[in-house]
Amino acid sequence: MEEDKERKPYTRRLWCLSAVVFLVFLILGFNLWRLQIAKASYYETKAQGNIMKLVSIPSNRGDIVDRNGELLVTSVPQFALTIDWMDLQTAPIDNWKEVVARLAGYIKPYWPIKEQGVENITEDILVMMQNQQWERYRSVTVLSDVPDPLKAIIAEHKDELPGVNIEALPVRDYRKATLAGHILGYVREVSSEEEIASFNKNPQAQEDGFKYTQGDQVGKMGVEKSYDYWLRGKEGVQQVIVDNNARPIAKEVIHPSEPGKTLQLTIDAGLQAVVEKTLDDVFREYVHPEHPDSNQGAAVVIEVKTGKILAMTSHPNMDPNDLTGIISEEIAEKYFQAKDAASYDRALAGTYAPGSTFKMITAMAGLQSGVVTPYEQFNSSNVAATLGTQHGIQEWSPGGFGLVNLNRAMAKSSNTYFQAVGQRVFNKNGELLKQIANEFGLGVYLGVDIPGESKGNAPSPEWKKATFGPQYEKKRDNDIAKIEEEYKVKLAEAKDEAERKKLESQKKSKINQVEADYAYNIRWFVDWQYFETFNTAIGQGDNAYTPLQLANFVATIVNGGKRMQPYVVEKILDPVTGEIVYQNEPIVRNTVSVSPEVLQSVKEAMSKVTSGEGTANWLFADVPEFSGGGKTGTAQLGSKNTVAGELFNGVFVAFAPYDDPQIAFAGVVEYGGHGGETAGAVAKAAFMEYFGWKSNK
Repeated sequence: MEEDKERKPYTRRLWCLSAVVFLVFLILGFNLWRLQIAKASYYETKAQGNIMKLVSIPSNRGDIVDRNGELLVTSVPQFALTIDWMDLQTAPIDNWKEVVARLAGYIKPYWPIKEQGVENITEDILVMMQNQQWERYRSVTVLSDVPDPLKAIIAEHKDELPGVNIEALPVRDYRKATLAGHILGYVREVSSEEEIASFNKNPQAQEDGFKYTQGDQVGKMGVEKSYDYWLRGKEGVQQVIVDNNARPIAKEVIHPSEPGKTLQLTIDAGLQAVVEKTLDDVFREYVHPEHPDSNQGAAVVIEVKTGKILAMTSHPNMDPNDLTGIISEEIAEKYFQAKDAASYDRALAGTYAPGSTFKMITAMAGLQSGVVTPYEQFNSSNVAATLGTQHGIQEWSPGGFGLVNLNRAMAKSSNTYFQAVGQRVFNKNGELLKQIANEFGLGVYLGVDIPGESKGNAPSPEWKKATFGPQYEKKRDNDIAKIEEEYKVKLAEAKDEAERKKLESQKKSKINQVEADYAYNIRWFVDWQYFETFNTAIGQGDNAYTPLQLANFVATIVNGGKRMQPYVVEKILDPVTGEIVYQNEPIVRNTVSVSPEVLQSVKEAMSKVTSGEGTANWLFADVPEFSGGGKTGTAQLGSKNTVAGELFNGVFVAFAPYDDPQIAFAGVVEYGGHGGETAGAVAKAAFMEYFGWKSNK
């Protein structure tokens, strides 16, 4: 009995413990039944919503070097402030947007757009995140090049900023700042579906099965854009599992990335630096004293036998380093919105009246067609008598130059001579001048291997008719259609035959007026005018060409008539082995119809410009080793007797040496006046640098 009493408490406890164990197993069993049977379809559906994605890991972008191997562009680690969706979404917080707002407060002093408050910065960050809403497995870069004080702030407040990290990301470093900035281009995140589609047309990308997507860093201009696929390398592969809300659950690297290829350019960094500095000096010393707001110009040096571009600059200069990360309003204004926007490549896309540098085309058209010989003389001191009309353009020097043949006309840049030759050419074949210009690469796409080149324009009677005729035809047809519609109603409402005849007469009168206006417009704005022959022959009027086209045109004259395709990338190298992966070879786009004898005559005439009584005879006077030729141009910006008619762009083209030409030059200085003094100074510096010539001054 006593023993039962002692055992009773233990028995009770055992029963209680058994009940608890039974209850626990009952609950576990019930949950197991609920998960595996009752809600099996629900959890099966939810599990199926988890998706495994293979995500690309950006590779280290390839280097860019000049023709001598000097490093121009590389990728360096730069600390960036990023937001990781995985960490942010899984953090124990009530509202992740509060984290973004908190972050905005900390980074406000370092935000590029100083005028923005915390609320606007928060909105900007949320927009960045929204743009990646279906790729939340990618980190969102909020700020590049994070300064040390901000790094310390983020580290100090790490607990209240879940998902916010400071990461070392590869960023493009343009080692020479503005040197060849327009040729190199810059890199930013792809900005639109249209841009993605354009990049996905790349043949190499299609061959490798690569697809550009949102979030990719891509070249925006220059070789960074046209050779983007070579530079970007092979991206790595990362496996990411995301739920059906696109939230990442897990990540694993499958294949590491491979670095991009190295581009070796045709550009000579030393020559490029000389051309850029001299053009800067020209604006400061020659242009700004009279035109302080003028900063636009361009210069090109090209190898005549291959089409390799040795130097090409556009002014104002562009520093691609300014265009990485978030762009401030000041930078956006400087590069994209200002009148002299620095991102605009004037060497490649800017079109200019060539002025007297076009006179070689007129000479070749005249000589080739047989309407003139190199020795025939014209009286440049009596324009009206020589041209047979008062509508010709006077000589730039009062009184003219007396009798001039080809050599002397080229040396003195005689307007009368080239108007007379142009007049004969147009009388024989109105399209010949345009044909010759096109053969030499003027008014046609050159096919250079960087994007953005302009076609330019070589005018002719047929061009003018095709360009302006349709708009006047459309206006006439629309006006007549309106009259027909108007009188259709009025005639239907006519009370009697007399009123009807009156309305018919009014209708006919209005239609006749429309036809008369059309005939007037065709006569003066579509049909070729006599004065347009003169304007075109001396490089004015609707002539418009890029500096690159002008340089290539001169190269074609002196290389024997083979128009080469210009290019800036010499070869593509494996970054590890240094082996050549791809080599650009010179391409002859066409051989001109002008005979070797005519080419030689024009080449000889160009040599007279830089010697004797030529308009640039002084330019190389202190460089005894110089031989070659050139042509000055002073391109009028407006009609005579107007304000713009007294303003001129300075244009200059040249080649050297004479016997075996190696390089050609073309330069344009807006508001530069006489081309020999402004653009000519750049040519002189370029030739001295390239050939190692010295001044005897």
